[in-house]
Amino acid sequence: MVPIDQLKKIQFLQDLPDDILEKISPHARQAFFKPDSTLIRQNETQYLVHMLVSGKICLNARSDTGRVLTLDEITPGQSFGLSAFFGKSPATFTAVCTDTCDVIVLSGDLMARLFETDHRIGYAVMRRVAQLFKDRMNRHTGQFIHSLSIHPAINPV
Repeated sequence: MVPIDQLKKIQFLQDLPDDILEKISPHARQAFFKPDSTLIRQNETQYLVHMLVSGKICLNARSDTGRVLTLDEITPGQSFGLSAFFGKSPATFTAVCTDTCDVIVLSGDLMARLFETDHRIGYAVMRRVAQLFKDRMNRHTGQFIHSLSIHPAINPV
């Protein structure tokens, strides 16, 4: 169980009403990880949603050529592994702690059951997840367009 004041440190949870956070709190666990700890491995099934309280985590992906690319740096208040809310799916990245990290974890399965029994909680959380995905998609699209704009093989139209 994680107290709701800790859950409020997480961006996508912080504006939820206290009564919703009180129902999420018993399902949350807090864990500490040393630098270089791997929390999620690319292509392995994700079961947990991770929310960073302190430290820094890099989300890396291995390309088809074997090159490791950093997709994102997770800082306190941010979350990753949210697709665990949608059932078992392979991770598209490897999450590695670059510092000592304090992480809140939620089981995707337990949360799905909570969403089924209380649709208000499911709607509130999934609405925030959708906004987070949208924000990340916008950021990644910008990064992709920038990469294309400086790529020597791409000619301007």
